[in-house]
Amino acid sequence: MKSTAVSGFLSACVSLVCASHAADSLQWTCSTEGSRWLDKAPVSLGGTEVFSDAQALRVLVNTSTKLQQIDGWGGCFNERGWKAIMELSPSDRKTLMDELFHPTEGLRLGLCRTPIGAGDYAVELYSLNETAGDHAMEKFSLEQDRKWLIPYIKAAQSIRPDLKLWGSPWSPPSWMKHNGSLHGPGPENRIKDDAQTLDALALYFARYVEEYKKEGIEISMVMPQNEPNMTTNYTSCLWTGEQLSKFIGHHLGPVFEKRGLSTEIHLGTINDDDDRGGYAYWVEPSIQDPQTRKHLDGLGCQWDSAPTMEETHLLHPDMKLMQTEAECGNHENNWGFAEYQFGLAMKWFHAGAGSNMIWNIVLDETGLSTGGWAQCSPVVVDTKKREIIRTPYFHLYQHFSHFIEPGAHLVASTGAWGDKLAFVNPNGGAVIVLANRSDQEHPLTINIDGKRSGIVKIPARSFNTFVAASK
Repeated sequence: MKSTAVSGFLSACVSLVCASHAADSLQWTCSTEGSRWLDKAPVSLGGTEVFSDAQALRVLVNTSTKLQQIDGWGGCFNERGWKAIMELSPSDRKTLMDELFHPTEGLRLGLCRTPIGAGDYAVELYSLNETAGDHAMEKFSLEQDRKWLIPYIKAAQSIRPDLKLWGSPWSPPSWMKHNGSLHGPGPENRIKDDAQTLDALALYFARYVEEYKKEGIEISMVMPQNEPNMTTNYTSCLWTGEQLSKFIGHHLGPVFEKRGLSTEIHLGTINDDDDRGGYAYWVEPSIQDPQTRKHLDGLGCQWDSAPTMEETHLLHPDMKLMQTEAECGNHENNWGFAEYQFGLAMKWFHAGAGSNMIWNIVLDETGLSTGGWAQCSPVVVDTKKREIIRTPYFHLYQHFSHFIEPGAHLVASTGAWGDKLAFVNPNGGAVIVLANRSDQEHPLTINIDGKRSGIVKIPARSFNTFVAASK
């Protein structure tokens, strides 16, 4: 997103939490690269003085103009993340898991993704049934998941029992694809779309939901394919929008219905908006088929598909939309990467997203995937020193997830300060997120439903949270 607030590139992140129409001061928590999560002097709210933009840029919020609902904050459980966490001492492991999942502390993650079979941060490539021709799923097995993913999820559940989970495969079983492999380049790395194969894949999804439930893990939602336009050296599979529509409406939905499964089905995860048409290519086939539309509960998008989400939001404003994966960077776990993630959050919420998903929550010091790509994460575990490193991305995300509750709504905001997001929590409390990525301090004033602050000087390169106390 491009800021119009000041000349240069702005991005300090500010969150303000207040009780609507009742607050008279803002409690201020500030994070800079050198000093994180620091309490600063409270800021008064309710003044009558009007300042010009020459004195301080303005942020104005109307909490009564509600936009999309915010369903939650989370990230993806991956095998290599748990492998890294297991290198910590038991006490440090507990500290870290509490910081990630505790319902009132830290990041407060409550809506998380898990791969169905191997993702690109699996310890090894696998699916849940590699027995060729087993259309009845007699050899379906969670044996590999019990080594890494299920312990990771259960550890999170022990801290947050209300944790919501959703799943998607990076690849179906290899024998359901034209190339007979879980990965690989080229057009043959694509789904077989005959009825027998798609029925078997639908049963594969159903068994996944059912067997995870036996483990004490409810899967609330599934998406048919991660990034269906990608062929890679890690698990991947090509689909078309029409194939996804056919699978959801004529195979997966009916199988879930027949077996009494209430798990939602979302189209996704779409990751491009290319010259094939974006919305028209990926989404419209599912919208136009009444049988598919009956079973379709939402859309998941990531990376370059914000235009697809935005067009869907415009044409179908009641459809549930998820930002399903944050961009992962190139192992530059620095302050600039955190600032970039703030810009991405703005992009997705403006496109209509009702959630924000971290990709890898935890990685080891190498950050390496099965494909050899070193990526970023909010937490790095140095497995050699057995130490926890909370990257700047951790602190940025905390300024959102710690304060914005599931069930909140994005609300209208305007003003000369360009980088901003505003929310209202279910209890009526407003949350305003601002950005200023410049290298100098900048003044601003805040107007929430007509109540004004004085001039607040936002530190250079900082993330900030303002909490308004009730009268």
